[in-house]
Amino acid sequence: MDENRTCESCVKEPIGTINIVRVIAKVDECFAANDLAQAGETLRYWESEARKLGDSCGLLSVLNEELGYYRRTGEREAALAAVAEAIELLQQKGMTDRVSGATIYVNAATTLKAFGEAERGLPYYDRAEEIYLSQGKGDSYEYAALLNNKALALGDLKRYDEAEACYLKAIEILKAEGKHDGEIAVSYINLAHIVFDRDQTAYERVESLLDLAWEYINSDRQPRDANYAFVISKCAPSLRYFQRDLEADALEEVAAEIYAAGKR
Repeated sequence: MDENRTCESCVKEPIGTINIVRVIAKVDECFAANDLAQAGETLRYWESEARKLGDSCGLLSVLNEELGYYRRTGEREAALAAVAEAIELLQQKGMTDRVSGATIYVNAATTLKAFGEAERGLPYYDRAEEIYLSQGKGDSYEYAALLNNKALALGDLKRYDEAEACYLKAIEILKAEGKHDGEIAVSYINLAHIVFDRDQTAYERVESLLDLAWEYINSDRQPRDANYAFVISKCAPSLRYFQRDLEADALEEVAAEIYAAGKR
């Protein structure tokens, strides 16, 4: 018997629903080792189980996890199908004004942006922002993440000034929060792209932003865990784009070491 299968004789497992906490823990374990194949297999298995059980809450949670997975693997059709079903389930379950719903809206919008549908995603960012602010989460990491992702979409649409405002606000929130220096680094790097795309003579400001990003990448407050590996692996191509090859090489080496440790 598959050890991941829900067993009615096991009192610690839910009956009639999937154990989404366990599912997410397994997927996180796969991501920590950069094992995307196993992550995909896990998600497909539990999606199927949720459907068999008629567990709509569990299915929505699995679909939300799949959005991030499909962004990593570049599976456009599967990603867009998951977005459509997740939004439909949100509406069916009356979760369109909840913080948990806002998280899914952000994930859906970010997925649309990743596959060239930035304009379609903007209303979902706006709805999520309304929810976060109405729930008093305007200084939270979640809201900063929304702003960072929305800025990427605005950048794709060449709405550079709006994108810059989002990045600066996100950075301000994250600095006050003090627990996500790696994400601050990503914000500075992405802001450097916005500044350069808007004005390709703005070398001095671009270099200054990249210097700030490097400081936060190397922050002593930042745990050197799987999330850090993911963050710096996102930073490396941009550093290479801006001709900072030595720094990019260093980040790729560190990320590889962290992922290798996760497989042991």
